[in-house]
Parts: sequence; C-alpha cells; structure tokens
Amino acid sequence: MKSANLVSVIHAKNDLLSSTLGLYLNNFGVKMKKDELTDMESFVSQLQIHLEQIDICNGFYLGYTIHQISKEFDLLRFGKESIVNIELKRENTGKRMEEQLIENQYYLSFLEKKLYSFTYVAEDKKLFCLNDHNLLVETNFSLLISVLREQVLMQVEDINKLFDPSNYLVSPFNATEAFIEGRYFLTNHQKDIKRDILKLSSETGPCFISIQGSAGTGKTLLTYDIAKGYIHHTKNTLIFHCGNLNEGHRKLRKHDGWFIAPIKDYETYDLSNYDLIVIDEAQRMFKGQVDKLLNSMKNTYAKCIFSYDPEQCLSDGEIQRNIPQYITNQISPHIFKLTENIRVSKEIGAFIKNLFHLPKKNPNIEYENVHVQYFSNMDAAVGYVDMFTKQGWKAIHYLQNNYRDKLEDTAYGVIGQEYDHVIAMLDSRFYYDQNGKLVAQTSLEAPRYNLTKALFQIVTRTRKKLCVVIVDNELVLTQCLKILQK
Repeated sequence: MKSANLVSVIHAKNDLLSSTLGLYLNNFGVKMKKDELTDMESFVSQLQIHLEQIDICNGFYLGYTIHQISKEFDLLRFGKESIVNIELKRENTGKRMEEQLIENQYYLSFLEKKLYSFTYVAEDKKLFCLNDHNLLVETNFSLLISVLREQVLMQVEDINKLFDPSNYLVSPFNATEAFIEGRYFLTNHQKDIKRDILKLSSETGPCFISIQGSAGTGKTLLTYDIAKGYIHHTKNTLIFHCGNLNEGHRKLRKHDGWFIAPIKDYETYDLSNYDLIVIDEAQRMFKGQVDKLLNSMKNTYAKCIFSYDPEQCLSDGEIQRNIPQYITNQISPHIFKLTENIRVSKEIGAFIKNLFHLPKKNPNIEYENVHVQYFSNMDAAVGYVDMFTKQGWKAIHYLQNNYRDKLEDTAYGVIGQEYDHVIAMLDSRFYYDQNGKLVAQTSLEAPRYNLTKALFQIVTRTRKKLCVVIVDNELVLTQCLKILQK
C-alpha cells in the first residue's frame, strides 16, 4: 500500500471514468466506496477553506486494514514523532464515534508515537477529536491543520511491517492483568459471535453453545471475555478447564466472581446455581464426564458454553473419542466457528502448515522468524535449548520427564497459552509418510500419547519467533530446509 495525496484522489474521483479511477486507486492499494469518497471530498473541502496549501493533504494512507484482524482506519498519516488518525462519518453517531477512536488509539499505541485522533461528520461539516481524557469533543479545523503542519512525515517502506497482529490478542493466562483491566479489544469477527451468543435465551431451560476455533483465532479470549461480562453483571459464572489449572487461572481466581475448577472436580458443584457454565478445552473430556454434565445441565437455566479446538488433542484416546462431535450429537448446540487467525503470524502459520504436510508449501513466504538448528545427539541439543531459555525463549517438552520438570513446561501445561518466542525439538522418532504428512513413532514412555499432536500443540503456542531443534534426523531436517527456501 502507498500513501496518497487527498486532493489528488478527489480530483481523480471527479474527473476520471470509473474504470480509470479504479486503476488509480488500486495503484495506492485503496479500496474505498463511492460514498466514502464523497465524505472524504467534504472533509478535504473544509481543509481547503482554511488553507490553500496542498502539502498537508500529502502522505495519507486511505482505508488501511491491519492484516489478520480486519481492523480498518479511514485515514492515517505517519510522522516521525506522531500519528494522525481521521475517521470519516456520514452522520453523527455519538458515543460510537468516541468508542471507535479509543479503540483505534489502542491499536496505534504499539507504535509508541504521540497520537492525534479526529472524526469528521460530513452531514454537519463538523470536526471532533479525542481530548487528553479520552473524551470526544468538538474542535476546529485550525487545530488539525496545525497538527498536520507540524508533522514531519515518516518514510514508510511497508505499512504492514508497522503492525504486528499478535500484539492485539491478549491472553487471559499470559497477560492476566491486562485482560482483567480490559486493555484489549475483540475483532469484528469475535464481536459478531459474542453478540449472537448474548442474544440467545436460557429463560425456559439450558442454552447449549459450542465455540470452535483453531490455534491463534482468539477462542480462549472470546470465551473468557463472555465470562467476564457475566461476572461484571454479577451473574454466577463457573468455568471448568479440561486439564490442570495454569498460573493464569490461579491469578483469575483471586478476583471476585471468578470460579474456575479443573474438570475432574465437576461433581462437587451444583450447576443449578449458575447463570453461565463454561467448559474450556472440551475436546479433552471423557464421554462419561460429558454425559453426567449434560444430565446436570438439564436442570439449569444457564447458558452452557463448550469451547474447543478439535485439533488440540494430545492422545490417541482423545482423537478417537471425538468429543466435539459427540457433544453435537447429544444436544445439537448453537455452533459458532472462529476462522480468522490472529495470534500466529502469516509466516509462522505457513511454516507450521507446511511442516505437518509437505504439499502445503507457500513459495512466496520469507521465513525471517523461523530458525532451524541441527545436532547429532540429545545432550548437545538440550544444552542449546537451555541457552535459549536463559534468553527468554519458552521451551516446551512433550512429557514431564522427571520430578524437576514443571507441568507448565509440557504440551499438557501450555494449553490455551501463548509465548513470543518458542523453541521445539524434533528427534529421530518423527518422519514423513507416503502422503507427505509428518507422523511419529509411538512413545515408549506413554504409548497412548500422540507425539505429532503434541508437537502441533507446542509450535502453535508461538506468537513471533519459532526455533526448531532437530536431533539426529537428516530426512526431517532436509524437508525443513526446503520449506525455508523461497
């Protein structure tokens, strides 16, 4: 995407054939509707009333959308020390305009520059801005013009590199305080699902809901955000986590209204006392647990949410039980699917997809944040991994090997969590089958444990950088190196 001059765009709108105008806008990567261009023309005309110089209309990015999360800005202008954001509205929408600018400031705050946020209402020809107290107030164009004049434009080679989508997915477990304090926003996709779920009624009996999402789609954030909303409105909420509780769970339980328990304790609770019941990571349940829970839920007037990722199974038994399908067969819940990957970058996601299935290669990806290291024996590999952990990387093991290993450092312990830098190890047990799919020999320590699924759990915890340490496995090393070649 390229920056454009607003006056030039308006002249093109008024002078060019629609086909030529489309080509002109495409040159800048702009996709704006006719009504949006009309509102922008009204805005530019007000600027020119106050000032005839064309330079302050230069350097604007029109309709930029942050990759993966579909967050759109009408007008952005980047300076060396500041950013100007201007939203264009046909009519005054009151509080919604203020909320939009506050949300925009959240996304722009990661660039660590001074922010100036405005909204222009074309119908009234009025300009509004966020003040220092995050309140929307009417202002005059002289303020905006002054800001634009003082701004020294920053040279932006690739606007997409300014925004890291992984910054915007707050984990309730790894950034618990930020989650509790509400320092996050849901994507439009998440908001739509949340709105539809809240509309469902449980006045005549239990309302069964399934939230399905693969790694990085924000399934956990959405599920816990819904629970937080119930708690905020003093509604009794109970969360069962299908596994051992992590440190984030323990932090949440210290706050009023947060009742979180491991699924093994489900029989100690009277479910009729709750307005919302959440079963998180439901794919790991046993059929007997599902049957007893469903029987208890039939006596409630609660919304009952099963949150799961069918791919995040760690044993052959979990795969064979296929609990998500079993739940669907038993109660026909309202099913909502999260499809937009937020946490895992396009680069990391492409590597993971190709790692597990060789035909999935994307030749257009440059893997700057994926590293592969080879060692001939485990002792050297472990030494290398230990060095990385001292530098802040998260090393995740397949199983709890001895009493010194913490459960939080295993594939079981990191379910639902995320880390900026992850280091994973592949040994000689892994190989590719005739269809190009990565598989592994059965683990002697835990025969029912699925090593391939565990590896998938480990690498999909990654937000920014992934290091794959390969031990005594030339065939897998060769394939990994081929993936990294553009």
